[in-house]
Amino acid sequence: METVKHRISSSQFFIMMFVSRAVVTIALNARYLGGENMLEAILSCGLAMLLGIAIALPIWGLHRAYPTDTVGDAAQLALGKAGKIVPLCYILYFILINGSALGLFHIFLLDTVNPEFSSLLTITAVLAVAVYGAYRGIETVARCAVCVFAILLLSTGLTFFLVAFRFDPENLEPLFYNGWKQTFQGTALFLSRTSAFADMAVLLPMVNGKKRRSFFCWAGGTFLFISVLLLLLAGCLGPYAATQNFPVFVLSSLTEIRSMQRMDAVFVGVWMTGMIIKLACDLYACRVCFSSLTGKRCPKTALSLASIAVLALALWATASPEAQKMLLDTGLLFGATVVIGGGVPLILWVISRLRKRRGQ
Repeated sequence: METVKHRISSSQFFIMMFVSRAVVTIALNARYLGGENMLEAILSCGLAMLLGIAIALPIWGLHRAYPTDTVGDAAQLALGKAGKIVPLCYILYFILINGSALGLFHIFLLDTVNPEFSSLLTITAVLAVAVYGAYRGIETVARCAVCVFAILLLSTGLTFFLVAFRFDPENLEPLFYNGWKQTFQGTALFLSRTSAFADMAVLLPMVNGKKRRSFFCWAGGTFLFISVLLLLLAGCLGPYAATQNFPVFVLSSLTEIRSMQRMDAVFVGVWMTGMIIKLACDLYACRVCFSSLTGKRCPKTALSLASIAVLALALWATASPEAQKMLLDTGLLFGATVVIGGGVPLILWVISRLRKRRGQ
């Protein structure tokens, strides 16, 4: 089984989760945050992290009950053959969340970068590299994630340093000027665009080391990264940030130090490489779920079909405004993340506790 053959450290795993989270965060805008006040979005991020810790509790409980089994295997141990629906639901979730993320990147290429080369070819190449990584195994993806993590910190750190000179406190807006609606919508958005909890449910049995400590380091580091990013957006761009579909890209374009004037190109490269890590990690989780579903090694055709479904959703999101509205809908993704990330593990954990009490 995949869970026996492949092992990574807890730091490697949560570095993958950080990269996956950061790469989606750089697509934030006022439309989905529910308002133009970026300072309120910092509070939303903090609330999302606290709720994320609560969502993760049943995952830790389930992992303690079945330390060597993925959520799909644990479901079949707890529910019998009916438990096969669990890995299937996780596969569908990963296809949805990654189709949404890749579609968002495709929209960015078409609307903002407008490259001379084919954007379709670009996202297909990104997906192809991610599929190859998923075929190679979780260790390969984890090692690549460490490299991307270093590049991400260096590039964003340099960008943050350069644009900080443009920070103007007068651009900051008062909190809760229009009530709490934006805060709540932003909280839902931050939770909706992360597959970390589903990844934990599937992949934690493959992780060695002090997982809980690494989890809290991930939560704190992610909050710090996003908070600094939002603070710079608020202080450097002010109300102008709310008029942009991808304000973080605009922020990266503000660098004005000779050869570093094109940091926006670095931004595109970082997003692309981070997207590869996110897709590869989630597709590998699909591979593990396929293995749980069939009881044997995942066939290559199954993973190929999952990647084709992700590409199809991404293209559908850019081809149809109605599809874009549905696939990027915060309510849909939030509900799926909470149910799959926390709800399913909670049910399985409760069942495992009841079975233990009955001596089964």
